Amino acid sequence: MIAVPVSTAQDQVEIPSWELGWETDMDGTHELQLSGDDDILDTVEFFVENQRMSELNLKITLTWDESEDIPIELDYDESITVASSENLTFEIEFSDVSGYSFERSPDESMTLLLLAEEVSFDQTVSSQEIDAEVTVPAVYDLTIDHSSMNEVLYAGSSVEYGLTVTNNGNGKDVIKMPEASIKSCPSLSIEGLEAIKDTEIQNSTVKDFVIRIVASESHPERMCEVTISIKSAGNGKISSSMFEIQVNSNDVKEDANDNSNSGDGTIETDGEITEADTLSFLTASELFSIILLASLMRYRK
Repeated sequence: MIAVPVSTAQDQVEIPSWELGWETDMDGTHELQLSGDDDILDTVEFFVENQRMSELNLKITLTWDESEDIPIELDYDESITVASSENLTFEIEFSDVSGYSFERSPDESMTLLLLAEEVSFDQTVSSQEIDAEVTVPAVYDLTIDHSSMNEVLYAGSSVEYGLTVTNNGNGKDVIKMPEASIKSCPSLSIEGLEAIKDTEIQNSTVKDFVIRIVASESHPERMCEVTISIKSAGNGKISSSMFEIQVNSNDVKEDANDNSNSGDGTIETDGEITEADTLSFLTASELFSIILLASLMRYRK
């Protein structure tokens, strides 16, 4: 008898599976978008491809890998169903109105983990996970303010005035286009603004500058309104600071000197009073001499 080999091995049939992936291009780092000046509002998409002949039920969980204290809210479907041989796309919405983007540097990425679990009879049958590097958007908030030390400005002279520039954004910024606008005083000028131009300021820092306000010889006595403005290189917004400075005429300065001389006259008046006291003292001496002389004459009699 010739033995006929019987194959007991059966070909293994590969069961069609499912695939999870990013629909949005998440290669590298994804920078979240702003809504308005400081609110985060952005949407990314992921897909699930079901290669099976039956529907697929998945539980979706999103977590931040580094911390649970990130206040960015995530809105998504926690349970999804994909029919057989179907490829569906789902959205994840990022939102934040707490101003968190100002607190975190755009150079520090956050890792978002997306876990999809196939659930059957409350049991996890299979799971897949994808992640993405996400950063807060770059936000810019450059402001300028002034600081006065009660300067007194006369025609034909100048005074120094302080300026403070603050970077409230989450990254470095550069000062552009420092300009001065002067109202009602065409003979007034500002010096020192060129030194401010192109100055780099790191986030959450303050820089102080000094400008010089110059009044011409012919400047009339008047209250002048000065506005100093700068432009942010980051977002192109302009910040301004307005202050008033009084320009006095030289006549006022001379009057002040005259008042100083009047003070000397008061001292002279005091001297005259002292002299009057001296005269009173001499009169008393004479009176004493007369009394003494009268006593001697009486004694002789």
